[in-house]
Amino acid sequence: MRIMIMTVVFLFGMIGFSVAEEVIDNSGGILKVDWSDAKSGQIKRTRSAIQKAIKNVTMPVYLPKDYLNQNDATVVADNNFYVITIKLSDAVLMISGDRTYQREIVSGGEELKANMKRAESKFLQSEGIMSTDFHRHGVNYILSIECTHPNSDKRCTRETFLKKMYNNLVLIGGKR
Repeated sequence: MRIMIMTVVFLFGMIGFSVAEEVIDNSGGILKVDWSDAKSGQIKRTRSAIQKAIKNVTMPVYLPKDYLNQNDATVVADNNFYVITIKLSDAVLMISGDRTYQREIVSGGEELKANMKRAESKFLQSEGIMSTDFHRHGVNYILSIECTHPNSDKRCTRETFLKKMYNNLVLIGGKR
């Protein structure tokens, strides 16, 4: 499959764009989960609707502890991924985990591979969304908040809120 990929490059405070046509092998694969530091005794209970929705997820499932008993959380899950969305006042908090990956970029994709890698726990603000990508147990996770008023809501203009959520993530499930 041929796709056009546009990457935004931030270099010394300047924004640059690069467009490359790459061939991606989209047959994908599944990341191996390392359960060694995800002890079952650490699992926190949450609403039964959330527990039911994540029962077949084959990786550790996390949620910020402040939202363990959230009534209006929405969960989309399958064996190899999950997304939990929580409605807040004028914002939406989302955490996702994903074991799937693209096998490789086959045509001159070294620059693209380098641009796609991010440092763990780096908090980024883009298009009104504050987010962080992180890697635990061999799985890729994203924690983000999107605000109704992204230019004035401190949850989306400063890292403080999302860092607190990140530092308070608790294990709520996952199937070995």
